[in-house]
Amino acid sequence: MAGDKRDMVGHWRQRLRLLRLRRRDETSMRQHRAMYQLRLHRGELLFAFLLPVASNLLLLLGMDGVIGFWRGVLDYLVPRLDFNATVVMRAVDLGLYDLWIPTVVVEGPLPSALTWWVTACICCVVFMATYLIKPNRGLPFVYILRAIVLLQVTALLYFAFIPASFPMMLEEYLVNNLFMGLCFLALVPWILGATYYLFDFSLLQKFMLTLLILTFFAVMLPFQYLLHANLVAHGSLLFMPVLYLVFGLFIDVMAFVALYSYGMSWRFRKT
Repeated sequence: MAGDKRDMVGHWRQRLRLLRLRRRDETSMRQHRAMYQLRLHRGELLFAFLLPVASNLLLLLGMDGVIGFWRGVLDYLVPRLDFNATVVMRAVDLGLYDLWIPTVVVEGPLPSALTWWVTACICCVVFMATYLIKPNRGLPFVYILRAIVLLQVTALLYFAFIPASFPMMLEEYLVNNLFMGLCFLALVPWILGATYYLFDFSLLQKFMLTLLILTFFAVMLPFQYLLHANLVAHGSLLFMPVLYLVFGLFIDVMAFVALYSYGMSWRFRKT
């Protein structure tokens, strides 16, 4: 009798489990990958370590090529942008040796009174406009706009009281950000090793996503920060904080998340 009750309970548990994974049209739902339980093997863990090491070695061997490409982009675009800049190489002290990174020598002017007041008026208009956006449709966009306005207002206050003490020059800004870009390129494979490589994707998929992300950033970074330099040179140093905090590394991280999400949309080897 007790055995029959256990069999009955087991039957209904199995029945409920099947019903929970069934749609209204009687088709089965696949379990979301976020609910998968990873069963890691030594080979997969070893690969998750070896591929980042190999990627960093290839980046180190190809460093001259990456920096040479960046120098070529700047040499080609700077004269055509016509903002009185010249391309030079600047050394970044790494302790044991110096890493030479291209940059542009250009003056970042302090904001004029007209620039300051126009920017302040635009900040007020944008902030008031956020109240016209319906919260149920664009609440994240509202928060982003208000955060950008807050950062720009902070810069306005800084340049209103102590403009001459601004610590960052445009040439130094470009060098530092391109160096951070190189560090980001070295870090990307390790982030993937701790996350993406642990899922049951094929070796080719893991390699292709790594190559896609590294190629994207290696090509995009000089264009991104040359645009920053051009905007600051034509505008003023007033806009550098927002460019750095919102449209610098933050945008790079968002681009990485987008490419990572694209890679996660690929099919597993086992479905």
